[in-house]
Amino acid sequence: MDVSKPRGLISPSQARVLNKEFIKTRSKEMNKIVKKLTNDKKEQDVYSTWFSIEELENFIAYTKEKATEKGKKLTGLNVFLGAYGTDIKHSKKSDLSTVFFAPTTEINKLEGMELSTESDTELDGLNSGTIGWPPKSY
Repeated sequence: MDVSKPRGLISPSQARVLNKEFIKTRSKEMNKIVKKLTNDKKEQDVYSTWFSIEELENFIAYTKEKATEKGKKLTGLNVFLGAYGTDIKHSKKSDLSTVFFAPTTEINKLEGMELSTESDTELDGLNSGTIGWPPKSY
């Protein structure tokens, strides 16, 4: 099977730079928020969320099928940052950051179909990855 090189690949060193910049410019403030919400001076926010290949492939296949049932074509996924509240079932995730995937689909324009980067809020997103705990940099 021929697989083409994906657009947007970054090297491990580029990934480290991005992650270090995130930690340097955001994690301190995010940790302050988490500590305030949890009343735990040792609590830290997460830097990563893990999804298995199987979960991602299944989500894409499932979402393509659901989009098709609605007469739509899946065009991509947005990755959103989110945060868990204190009222979730998995207390280890309470008050911590997360990411979730939201599908995008073609939209109808007067001249025809057009790609859109807007999330299709009629289709389910994917969350519930495994949080990277304790937080470790790339």
